[in-house]
Amino acid sequence: MIATGALTLLLLSACPEKGVSVLVETAVHRLTLCSKGVAEHQYDVAIGSGGAVPIEKRIGFAVTPLGHFTLTAPRPSADYKLFIGLVNPSPKRFSAWAIGIHGPPRAAKDNGHSNVESDWTWGCIAVSSDAEIEEIASWVKVTKVSAVEFM
Repeated sequence: MIATGALTLLLLSACPEKGVSVLVETAVHRLTLCSKGVAEHQYDVAIGSGGAVPIEKRIGFAVTPLGHFTLTAPRPSADYKLFIGLVNPSPKRFSAWAIGIHGPPRAAKDNGHSNVESDWTWGCIAVSSDAEIEEIASWVKVTKVSAVEFM
C-alpha cells in the first residue's frame, strides 16, 4: 500500500501545476495526460527499440528523443490507426522526421497490452490499442494541448 501511494504522489508531482500537457516518462514506459497538476489519464507505452536519449544526441532510427516538443494535430494513419506527430525541433540535424504518438500496428491491433510489453518502435511512442490512441487524440483536440515532454 505504501509503495502505491508513493507512486501516485510521484506521478502527480510530475504533472505541471498549470495548463494542460502530455508527459511521457520513457524510463517507466508511461504516457500521462495532465491538466492543472492532475494526471487525468495514464497509458503504458512502448518506445524506440534503441532506447531514449536527449534530442541533441539522437542519431539514427529506433531511438526515442527526450525533450520538449510541439504536437501536430492527430491524423489518420494506415499503419497505426491515428498518428500525433512531433514537430522536428532541428530540421538541419534531422532531415527525415516521423516521430510521434500512435496506436498499435495494424497487424497487432487486437493484441492488447502485449503491444507495449517490449520496445519496438523506430523512436515513436506507441500505446496498446486503437481505443487508447483514440482517447488520446480526442483529449488532444478537446484540450487544444500543443506540446509534449519526453523525459
